[in-house]
Amino acid sequence: MERLCQDYPSLIKSIASKYKEEGIPFEDLIQEGFVGLLEAEKRFDSSKKVKFSTFAFYWIKKRILEAVQKEKIQSLSSVELREEVLGKPHCGEGLESRHLDVISLGENLSPLEQKILELHFQEGKTLSQISTELGIRRERVRQIKQLLLRKIKINRKEQG
Repeated sequence: MERLCQDYPSLIKSIASKYKEEGIPFEDLIQEGFVGLLEAEKRFDSSKKVKFSTFAFYWIKKRILEAVQKEKIQSLSSVELREEVLGKPHCGEGLESRHLDVISLGENLSPLEQKILELHFQEGKTLSQISTELGIRRERVRQIKQLLLRKIKINRKEQG
């Protein structure tokens, strides 16, 4: 395994670099590539007339593409959740009216929750953009966003 990690990082980086603009940090793409490399090692059959690097290319790319697809699905579900919580905008409805209950919730939030609320729900930034801006892991931003959605739903039920 150690030899694999020494021999194939350039292959992984070249594949991952093609997907840098997909909203996933480059380091995470590389990590997914290494997981694909390990999968290739597990499945490789040396009796077949295929070079390992060719076989590994498939599994590395497959794993990276799965991560990209998962990110897109999470982004879509995030948009759907936001519309469910905030409501879909109606013709002539201003941004202010859509965010009244979100803003009123802001008083009961930590400074980090308030910042994520503002960046994600009001400015529409992605989780990756927020994690970079705030210097925290993307997964932590996602967890806080989910917590905010629950708080917003509870706040709406209490008020309505």
